[in-house]
Amino acid sequence: MKLYNYIFSVLAGAAVAFAFSSCNSDDDFLKEHSYTYDSGGFYSTEEEMQEAVNPCYREVQYLVQGQSHGIHSWMLMGCGLDTFSENSNNDHFANWNTFTSTSGYARHWYNELYYLVNYANTAIDAIDENTSVKYKSEATKNGLRAEAVFLQAWAYRCLAGMYGNVPIIKHHTAEITLGYVPNTRQEVWEYCYEQLVWAEENLPTIPRAKGTVTKAAAATLLAEICLDLGKFQEALEATNRVIDKKDGDYNIMTTRFGNRKNETVDRYGNSLAAPAGAYWDLFREGTGNNDNNADLPENKEGIWVLQYSYNNYSQGGGGDSWWRVRANTTEANWLCNSIKMNTTVRAYPDGDPNIVGGAAKFYLFGDDAATLPAGVSTGRAADAATTAGIAGRQLPPNQRDSIGAGYAYAGNNLYPTTWVQYDLWNGTGDDIRGPKNMIQRNWFTPGGTRRFDALKYALDREAAHPGVAAYKVNASDTIAMFARFWKFSDDKHPNGDTKAYDVEWYMMRVAEVYLLKAEAQLALGDKSGAATTINVIRNRAGSTPVAANDINIDFILDERARELFGEEHRWITLNRLSVNPNVNSYVSECYPVQDETTSNTLYERTRKYGFSYTNMTDEENTGMGRVWNEAEHRWIPNIHPYNYQYPIPIQVIQSNVGYEYPQNTGY
Repeated sequence: MKLYNYIFSVLAGAAVAFAFSSCNSDDDFLKEHSYTYDSGGFYSTEEEMQEAVNPCYREVQYLVQGQSHGIHSWMLMGCGLDTFSENSNNDHFANWNTFTSTSGYARHWYNELYYLVNYANTAIDAIDENTSVKYKSEATKNGLRAEAVFLQAWAYRCLAGMYGNVPIIKHHTAEITLGYVPNTRQEVWEYCYEQLVWAEENLPTIPRAKGTVTKAAAATLLAEICLDLGKFQEALEATNRVIDKKDGDYNIMTTRFGNRKNETVDRYGNSLAAPAGAYWDLFREGTGNNDNNADLPENKEGIWVLQYSYNNYSQGGGGDSWWRVRANTTEANWLCNSIKMNTTVRAYPDGDPNIVGGAAKFYLFGDDAATLPAGVSTGRAADAATTAGIAGRQLPPNQRDSIGAGYAYAGNNLYPTTWVQYDLWNGTGDDIRGPKNMIQRNWFTPGGTRRFDALKYALDREAAHPGVAAYKVNASDTIAMFARFWKFSDDKHPNGDTKAYDVEWYMMRVAEVYLLKAEAQLALGDKSGAATTINVIRNRAGSTPVAANDINIDFILDERARELFGEEHRWITLNRLSVNPNVNSYVSECYPVQDETTSNTLYERTRKYGFSYTNMTDEENTGMGRVWNEAEHRWIPNIHPYNYQYPIPIQVIQSNVGYEYPQNTGY
């Protein structure tokens, strides 16, 4: 981090020198000048102080949205844990044995979070040190400082939740330091608490600009930190300040809103009547450069929403920081490869009567699963199907289903767990968040059949030909065939461009505040109050109400998955409930053993619900340390108790020569 800043300063100085030399005389060029790049000289107006804070937001956007077509951006949301995993069966969050201190994933988040700390510290120091700057008011000055303080605390909250013991650095880096002393996770939480108390006091109730944080954001994060520290009453009070509108005009949305609020049913005829329809509205995207529903003024549920500017590359928009893809590919990550089509081709066995006219191939899941309906032409000869019996049928050239919904390009990177797709919704009635509206389990194939019909077709043929390999449906054939999540997808796209999915990203919304409140109530022994709080969310969704005797930490974690799947920072949630004596009073009911080598909450939840890579051979799974569970007919993930936190990157340990930086247990 220090070396990067030093190089940047040198290059910036060289660029300035060159610019000056191009317009001054030769004599002037020969004179010795000082082109100092420092916070004292650069940040001299209120507008420049705003510019000091802006890189903090940009860094958060980069971490959460910038690599949304890869695994990096989904680590915070819990990739590999109990709700979803990656599509590779041998990468870090599928094969935990490969997650070591040399991991580029671990180094990426460690480095980038400390970049964020340094950006925030630069802004804080500039505001504190440059006392001659004129502001509109003292509140304006403190508000800008509070934004930087909040973002610094958010970075440390992530560092504590991912790595545990990390150094607390309170000022911007001005020189190379090789002897940082790591603080404990507890100490980092305590520091975040102090910072967030001040931030909440000084942030405005209305965002300074679209996408900036407010009192409500600070109160929400403070509530989480208070839970971490065992300050349960303070956590409850923080959530109430948001819910009771003392920290701004925020609330659960129960009325229809946004650009599709007049639609009474979804594309399958399911009702979108309020209040449940308001949940569907939360995730609809905009058209062109218009805001999507997450960021509309009438949406009172979004507390902190990251910005995304569709197709606005010249002004820094596009959301994705990698050069290759200038579109947010969230949708593509959550679309199974088979939703477009399944062109798995098999060869008929010798002597099969289906071999006609020399054609010896067939589509495993049937012609309709692979091709468009008869008579529907793409206009391209290259799309023609060549298997037996479907002369003239064509393969779909772009990503769409049979009833006309386009969707983003690119292959999927993420798999939802079976638990999220199915068992999580037992006993929830007509919950709109589940398979009634938001989870389309049985989508259409290009030719007009449904997914389960295509699967049955293949399985029936397998049963009719026992022992014939050509007809066998393997796990590797079906593992990529999973439900479509309308939370991360849409049937309409900006300007009809199916490569784009224009989505601002919820970092915090009011529903999570209710779940934090319920956790605080559970911690205080008020299960009845926790049930009442959770039922506010469930009532909006049309879900079956929950009773007090149903409430424990497992139920709250389940409800977080139902409401916040893919949004919440699941890794942080499960980490703070693991090996943390401050929360044992209510976590121990479900997870009594909490240590780094035997068991803890994150470890047990992942083993219980984590993704099972059944597409691998028994020998491969056994070799990776996965254990077969015959009762559940799945492989148990090979996660270890110490994986509740990431390894400290080896580069950090090796470069910190002035002080021994201990590696986390197990790595």
